[in-house]
Amino acid sequence: MSLSQRISNLLSRKILHGKLIPEIDGLRFLAILLVYLHHVHSFFEFSSPHQFDDLEQYNWLRSWLIDGRKGVDLFFVISGFILALPFAKSYLTGAKAPSLKRYYKRRLTRLEPPYIMAMLVMFVVFPMFTTMDYPFAFRSLLASLIYSHVFFYGVTSFLLSVAWSLELEVHFYVLAPFLFKVLKLPTGLRRMGILFLILTLPFLQSNVQTPGFYLIHYIQFFIAGILLADFYIQKPKIKTDTWYFTIIGLILFLIVLFLPHVRTHLMTEEHDIYYAMLFPLAITAFYYLVLTNRFWGKIFAYRWISLIGGMCYSIYLVHQPLLSALMKVIFRFQFFDSYALEFLFVAVICIVPVLLGSVIFYLLIEKPCMDPEWPEKLWRKTKSILVKTS
Repeated sequence: MSLSQRISNLLSRKILHGKLIPEIDGLRFLAILLVYLHHVHSFFEFSSPHQFDDLEQYNWLRSWLIDGRKGVDLFFVISGFILALPFAKSYLTGAKAPSLKRYYKRRLTRLEPPYIMAMLVMFVVFPMFTTMDYPFAFRSLLASLIYSHVFFYGVTSFLLSVAWSLELEVHFYVLAPFLFKVLKLPTGLRRMGILFLILTLPFLQSNVQTPGFYLIHYIQFFIAGILLADFYIQKPKIKTDTWYFTIIGLILFLIVLFLPHVRTHLMTEEHDIYYAMLFPLAITAFYYLVLTNRFWGKIFAYRWISLIGGMCYSIYLVHQPLLSALMKVIFRFQFFDSYALEFLFVAVICIVPVLLGSVIFYLLIEKPCMDPEWPEKLWRKTKSILVKTS
């Protein structure tokens, strides 16, 4: 077995129930890449001591990098799709109904340990290098651990700023099985109803603006994932594996990448509403083509893209603290006079340590939790050790 194959086997996700969809992990790669570039840019904007004479020439690049936060919206659509899939199979094909007990247990045992570990590490480390004291950090930790930081403080976690999206994910997980019942409706009615909801929510959101992130402002992306699951299980009779749908996929890909991003909890311009209406639908249409068009499917199912995308949860949890530590060293030096070259160089050299740290976290913390039976196995092993030592 080659070294490449060994690494691939080591990093591969294990799916005991259901089927791994490599294209979805490839789409996760796209989402985490956008988030990564966005955060590298954030350090440039707020932490870099360097001045660049050509900064204004690259305002278009800076705007696009700011919009990299749209990667979180891409994740939300994927979450809605993955969670809705077994329910869609049950409601639309007559397959066995998913167990709600297993559904909630899986969310708890799969996602909680990596999140708790990341939060505990940040609780210990963050006050060491900032002006934050431990009593305040402890209050932020408690609020974060129950996914309610935004409710207590009106903003995301002070310990791990990316946690805002994980709070919304958990809030959706709780509601999701009830929302999935829309899939029981007749085909035309449910699809038109979902489409209507996605298109009308931005008008409601524009009248409920807040500094914090709440599910009401982002739920259309999860709902778009439900629509994607619907189309994936009950595919229309349109053949999408053709050259002209490949071209349509390129157009949708460019829309997803370059449509101005709207922070739906802070819409300020009238045209923000129309961007907010279009974006989740563009994501859904593009994802559908990735899942059904051979050309786009091969790109996103490519082994290394899919493997890295499969580790996106670990990357998401650790990349920002790692970047913060790296930038304290990197910003002591300036390698290029050009903003674009400096940004590209820093973004590239940070990839290796960020990936290495993420792989370690993934192998030690996240991957073991992918086994649905790990709590029972751990309890049996602990019980056996206790019996031997007693």
